[in-house]
Amino acid sequence: MTVTATPTETTTEPTTDVAATTDRMAMLETKIDLLTERITVLTDDAEQRARQRAIVDEFTADASRISGDALDLVTERLAEAERRGYFSVARAGARVADRVVTSLDEDDLDQLGDNVVAILDTVREITQPELLTLLGRMVGAVRAEQEHVQEEHGDAPGFWALAKELRDPDVRRGMARALHTLRAVSVQTGPTDTTAHPTSSEGADS
Repeated sequence: MTVTATPTETTTEPTTDVAATTDRMAMLETKIDLLTERITVLTDDAEQRARQRAIVDEFTADASRISGDALDLVTERLAEAERRGYFSVARAGARVADRVVTSLDEDDLDQLGDNVVAILDTVREITQPELLTLLGRMVGAVRAEQEHVQEEHGDAPGFWALAKELRDPDVRRGMARALHTLRAVSVQTGPTDTTAHPTSSEGADS
């Protein structure tokens, strides 16, 4: 009887397990590397956000301090303006403007706009230093004379007393200036007959 020998089978399972384990280790290392990179990125982002938050907090603190100082300054200036009466003047100006608006119609405002240049020219002429000085002297003289009249007691001066005053050069000079002023006003306001009003003031001292 002949016995046939069966060939021995080669076992490859250990080799396959080692290769699979190696592949899994390589994949695990790759994932670990990716996770490490991700953690590094997240750490950098966290640090950057922390720095940004610190900058924002510092800016907020500075802005709050500056706004507080500015508010204190504005409050102080407003209080000073109130003490000086600026608000009272503003309220009075508002009342004046309200009266103007309620008293004048559109045509009146148009005429005012047409004449505003002439009004400003008149104001400019009035506010000239020499004219203000003259007006100040005139007001002072009138006030002094008014006080003198109030102190006087007795009858009004007669014709001869007034004629006696004409002997005073200052009186004659003042009358001449007054007549010249009246003549200038008359010339500016309307036509005059030059033959009836001589240009020279005879007998008056200049």
